[in-house]
Amino acid sequence: MARWDARWKLAALTVAAFGAAALTQAATVAGALALGLALLALSRLPLKWVRTRLGLLAFAALPFLVVLPFTLDPSGSGWDVGPVRVSERGLVAGAVVFGRCLAVGCFALVVIGTAPPHRTLAAAHRLKVPGVLVLLTGLAYRYAFLLGDELRRVRVALRTRGFRMTPDRHGYHTTGNVVGAVLVRGADRADRVTEAMRCRGFDGTFHSASAFRTAAADIISFATVVATIVVLVLIDRTVLS
Repeated sequence: MARWDARWKLAALTVAAFGAAALTQAATVAGALALGLALLALSRLPLKWVRTRLGLLAFAALPFLVVLPFTLDPSGSGWDVGPVRVSERGLVAGAVVFGRCLAVGCFALVVIGTAPPHRTLAAAHRLKVPGVLVLLTGLAYRYAFLLGDELRRVRVALRTRGFRMTPDRHGYHTTGNVVGAVLVRGADRADRVTEAMRCRGFDGTFHSASAFRTAAADIISFATVVATIVVLVLIDRTVLS
């Protein structure tokens, strides 16, 4: 997966993500999720890294799986569990949304985990994504970590001075000051970065030294992934609808 040309990989997995998001039947969603998990297995990414991020995605999608069985079509077929009724249609709908989120997450993790960010952004630019959007994405990715470092330094400074967060006026006042300080430092850093970029002749054009070369395996992999997701969408729209 890491040797797959980033342009073909990004195009294929973007199509797969949009196709998986368009599925509405449990069987086809299960197929898309199986495809995503298979690609993750082929990627040989660290299991802990994958498990942590998929766990966060699953936690974000969990409300659909918890709420829909009790709110969607409660008068239809289902099961009575104590004082509440679990709707069969709601349970299936929640499982479909949950599976779609995990499938899209699998495709995203493959893109993120099998190529450096700068190479993926260069591939996006080669696929005619506007250079300004690519630049903004790259800068946001880079400086999100810098803001995180600033926040960690402020937290260390607070702890060395004996501060512990408590739900009172002093705690909220200190937290507000910390957020303001981080934002001010971020704005100052952004000004310095802007000046440095202008001194180096930055004109708003995205430039990259990444070189790409298409091989037969790249095209075959692209065709395999796209054909699989297209077949799933066709089955979802015709056979199972």
